[in-house]
Amino acid sequence: MQALEKCLRILTQFGEGRGELSPADIARSLGLPRSTTYRYVLALKAQGLLEEDPRTGLLRLGGRLLQLAGGVRKRGLIEISRPVMERLATETGETFILAGRHEMGGICLERVEGHHALRVSLERGAIFPLHAGATGKVLLAHLPQDERERIIGQGLPRFTATTITDPKVLRAELRRIRRRGYAESDGEVLPHTYGLAMPILSDTGRILAALGVSAPSTRLDSARKTPVLERMTAAARAIARELAVHGQT
Repeated sequence: MQALEKCLRILTQFGEGRGELSPADIARSLGLPRSTTYRYVLALKAQGLLEEDPRTGLLRLGGRLLQLAGGVRKRGLIEISRPVMERLATETGETFILAGRHEMGGICLERVEGHHALRVSLERGAIFPLHAGATGKVLLAHLPQDERERIIGQGLPRFTATTITDPKVLRAELRRIRRRGYAESDGEVLPHTYGLAMPILSDTGRILAALGVSAPSTRLDSARKTPVLERMTAAARAIARELAVHGQT
């Protein structure tokens, strides 16, 4: 069996509901020696095609692979969203991201940079938590309840002093997000940063993606959010309409 074939067979093990596997699981399933399996797993991890949960040691598909594989599925979403995001960046000077789900977290699908030299943003393909930060919370708030609870049940690690780590407090925050239609974050992932996020929803209310922005709190905060929030609201609705027209919902 050639090296490429072995790598591909390892990647195809992560399907049919098997989101996370141990190297031993993979070796047993494929009938490969553990030493061989570990060698190829390390190579796949180095390329971002697999990633390891630091708590459990289990492997899952990496952000780079999901970005590539999701390119076909998400191409319509990105192509429709990017011009809208470019207008937002031009009008506000801020950097905007388009985000979707990735396993128990979120993934940055696209980024459009503003003109400000000091930026706070994610790279394309970056994975982020759903319980902290505006973009993560807006995605989490609009998931089905069973999915929300499963993610909350995985634990709520603290990143800063303002990260929400109490499940009851987080549930109340998610209800507030659904009620008012957007999420905000004040230093929940990085100190001295402020974020806003809007859901991009289908006609049935299913979340398709999230539109997010983060900036230094010296430039954007709760008192100065209204102009940006109004533009983001209109942008999210425009993207949702175009997705519906093109059958992407």
